[in-house]
Amino acid sequence: MIVHRAFKFKLDATSEQEQSFRQYAGALRWVYNRMLAERREAFKAGVKAPPTNEQIKQLPALKRQEETAWLNTVHSQVLQDAVLDLDDAFARFFKRQTRYPQFKRKHGKRQSFSYLQGVKVDEDRVWLPKIGWVAFRRAHQAKRYREIVGTIKRATVSHKASGWYVSLLTEQTLEDPQPVPISADNSVGVDLGSIDLVVTSAGVKLANPRHYRTAERRLKREQRKLSRKQRGSHNWHKQKQKVARLHERIANRRLDSLHRLSCQLIRENQAVFCEDLNVLGIARRMGKSVGDAGWGELLRQLEYKAAWAGKTFVQIGRYFPSSKTCSACGYQHRELTLAERRWTCPACDTCLDRDVNAAVNIHREGLKYVAAGRTETQNACGETVRPARRARLREARIPRL
Repeated sequence: MIVHRAFKFKLDATSEQEQSFRQYAGALRWVYNRMLAERREAFKAGVKAPPTNEQIKQLPALKRQEETAWLNTVHSQVLQDAVLDLDDAFARFFKRQTRYPQFKRKHGKRQSFSYLQGVKVDEDRVWLPKIGWVAFRRAHQAKRYREIVGTIKRATVSHKASGWYVSLLTEQTLEDPQPVPISADNSVGVDLGSIDLVVTSAGVKLANPRHYRTAERRLKREQRKLSRKQRGSHNWHKQKQKVARLHERIANRRLDSLHRLSCQLIRENQAVFCEDLNVLGIARRMGKSVGDAGWGELLRQLEYKAAWAGKTFVQIGRYFPSSKTCSACGYQHRELTLAERRWTCPACDTCLDRDVNAAVNIHREGLKYVAAGRTETQNACGETVRPARRARLREARIPRL
């Protein structure tokens, strides 16, 4: 089994090295925008867009031109990676995963560049070709080093509000774990919510930390200060950086709590069952609470951590009536509203907690999925097992139970 992991560290770069980082990010942005403009012009002219290989072959010629001779100071892999990023953006656009590729801005949200090879790590410093050795923070507060496991396949240097970071993507070959039979005792059903972030089929409730809501008052105050300052002034830039760091701190706290929770669920259970939630659709109704909970990120972490540990992670259908079905007798309460957190079954007079009842039903449905052999997400050809668009639309018209 081949496992890919990412190790991210903060760089302690000098001012000259940070200037090189900005130059590299600017060169990548320039090449990306130039190649995107070529493809747009070809589309307007009604001719076939230049393929990726031809655009990569243009880079040596650009370095020899007087106007673009400054590209010689940038590593060739960084420039080639810009063209590959553009090709990937178009591939995802034609698959209807993202919108049409847009031009990169100088002051965009993400300033980054990548190396595909030639990166080395020596204790607490990393070698970046044409830039040199750059120190990074590898030790934790307990003075314990985080070991980088595997072979480095890619290194990405990116900028955030708190500074420059390097992300090392490694590849490691592990032995396939021995399969363990899944039963009701070593598996768990999980119901996600905004009041209690996670409710398990065992009745355990983990409260939602509400990181954004907790810091919202302070965030409003800092944003109000930013709006009062003259745009573009020195104090405006200082306050903008302060607001950005506060947003980053909130995101880091949320990510840390989700990592701890996902590790706990995978470590304690052989199988984890969740609902296939339409997070974007729910966010349109519930707004900030859904984004603050981080449901999509939690499901993503559970999926890849279960694959690493040889565990099973199953998402049941999103139209399964987990909350409206009585876990004691199977009666479906069709008139159940979102405001009712506890309800009594009219058939068996059982008093049910809405979230615990949903988790129990998800657990039972997940065991049925496993018993029926429907845990795979890909077929023999490697294609995603997903119904066609017309079938999904037909399923969406089924009235919710």
